[in-house]
Order: sequence, then structure tokens, then C-alpha cells
Amino acid sequence: MATSPSHLGVLQIEPTDHCNLACAMCAPHAERWETVHGVPKGFLDPSLFQHVLDGLVAEDCRFDHVILQWLGDPSLHPALEEFVATAGRTLRGRVGYLRFDTNALTFGPERVARLVARRDPEVPLLVVFTLDAATADTYTRVKGRDGLARARRHVRALLSARARMPPPHNLHVQVQFVVQPGNAHEAGEFLRYWTDALTCHGAGHGHAEILFKRLSVGGGAAGQAEADRLYERTMTRFGIVPVEGDALSVRVWSERPWQRDDAHAARTACPGLWFTPVVRQDGHLLMCCADLRGELDLGSLADTSFRTLWDGEKATRTRLAHLAGRFEGACAGCGGINWYTLGPEHAAAARARGVALGIEA
Repeated sequence: MATSPSHLGVLQIEPTDHCNLACAMCAPHAERWETVHGVPKGFLDPSLFQHVLDGLVAEDCRFDHVILQWLGDPSLHPALEEFVATAGRTLRGRVGYLRFDTNALTFGPERVARLVARRDPEVPLLVVFTLDAATADTYTRVKGRDGLARARRHVRALLSARARMPPPHNLHVQVQFVVQPGNAHEAGEFLRYWTDALTCHGAGHGHAEILFKRLSVGGGAAGQAEADRLYERTMTRFGIVPVEGDALSVRVWSERPWQRDDAHAARTACPGLWFTPVVRQDGHLLMCCADLRGELDLGSLADTSFRTLWDGEKATRTRLAHLAGRFEGACAGCGGINWYTLGPEHAAAARARGVALGIEA
């Protein structure tokens, strides 16, 4: 269910926008865009990463959680394990947990060992494996290349390493299945396989989840309703329902955002503009993880502080436009995020900031 964030929401920091797959659901890589955000692809400099984290501490910024990933696979960055360690050490007490998402293809046993050895054991870490298939043929079809067997081996390597870790048991695992036309028929088999694997390796050593996720069509663009219907039919067909357990849970997405197919419904301001800041691999701060082409670029954190940009004129004008019912540029056809809700106090704060900056509401 959507919730109101306790602090500044979720911060995504992108180690790289390179990816070694071409997933059908990911336009930038499936269509092989030369640039992902309108800037050359690259890798986040470790010194810039530390600078960004230090700036967040200096301004007392706190987040529900921090995700070390955006549009690439972070395991392609050779310093990912060190990024996890640095973020834990620097942001301890300022984040609920850390997270990174990976296809696992390059995250083998040696890197798993480094991660376990270097991460801050006091800061919970969630590792999300994006798998989306139960057979090799389907994996190749939806992910763009063969790799399911390797991905499974690497997930099991992490589970085995986790089972040997001493307390606290706060290294958590999630395996994801994004329901789409090329793989929906395998949802039941995916659930059976990972229920067995995670139960065998996971009991008593941290939590594990199997997530069945809705396909996002352009962030809620035309065609989203069709994808939602496929998702709902698939959950019903295989009897997939939420299950809460101490060691293993099954999660489904019941929430859905406003979308262009919902012409009869009134659209409201997107919570993402308040609660989903993203740091691109070059250190620029953007307002939303659905802004693939970088239109909501607020500036560089290399030379300007987070709060200066996040509470600045461009960000405030964009929020006020949403509150006034104007959805322009990257927001025009997007359905918005649906894991946070926007409270009246957040809207009031944006309007007050607009007054302070001399901006017309």
C-alpha cells in the first residue's frame, strides 16, 4: 500500500547507466539508445560518490532507503561493493536500509564474498535480483540474451554466503518477476522454483521475498491498462496472493497509478516530485526515476548542495505546476509513482516555498 514517507522518501544513486542485457521492458537498452539520459553513458566516480554522501550528512538529509541503481546494472561498476560499504558507513542512522538491483550475471561468488566482508553489518541491505523467467528460452526472449543458469548460480552463491554470516541477520534478498507478454505463462513455475530455493537456503538468516511486479508502460502511458489486465489475469490464473512469513514472503502489486488510459479519472500531483530524487552517474540531481531523458535535471551535486537544488526554483516551479493541474514535458504522459502518497502538508510546504522564492503559485 502507498504510504507517506517518514523523511525525504527514496534516494536512487546510479553507479552506471551501462547494462549487459536488453530487456524487452527497458526501452533505453532494448532499443540500444546511444545515450540513456541525454548525456554520454558512464560510471560514477568513487570520490564524487563520497562527496555526495558527505553533503547529505552535512545537510542532515534522511531517507526511507537508498537504492544504488537506476537505469543500468550496478554490478558492472567494479566499485559496487565499496559503494555499499561507504554508503552504510556514511549514512548509518540516516537511512532505513540500503538496496541494489542486479541481474546477477556478473555478480559471482568472489564479489559476493567482498560484499559480505565489506558491508556495514549494522545497516540492513536488500539485494534485488531481476530474473523475470523460469526457463532459459523465456529468459533469452525477455532479457535479450542467455543467462538464466548463471544468474541462478550467483543468487544461490549469495544465499549460501548469507547462511554462514553471524548475526545480525540483516542481509535480505528479493527475486523479481515483472509480468509481461513474453513471460506471463511462467509465473507459477517461477513461484514454485524460488519458493523451494529460498526456503532451502534462507531460513533463519534474513528475510527473502518473491515479488510479482506490474509492467510499467512508459510510466503509465497508453497501453498501461492492457498490461495491468495481463498482470491481474496472471495472478488469478496461478493463484498468486500475498503471503507474509518470517523467512519468506510473496508480494504482489495491488496499487496502480493514474494513467492515460484512465481518461475518466482526475489526475493529481505526483508524489515522485517530492520523494524520489535520483543522482545520475555524473553526479547530477534529477527529480524523478521515470525521467529517462533527463528533462528534470536540477544541476550537479559536485558543486551545489542537495537541499539547494531540491528546494530550488526549478524544482519548486515543477511541483507548483503539478498542484495546479499542469503536467508538462517528462510528466505529460506519465502515470506517476504509486508507492508514496502526497499529503496536504507536503503541498502546503511547496506553496510556501514558492512564496519564499517569489514564484507565482
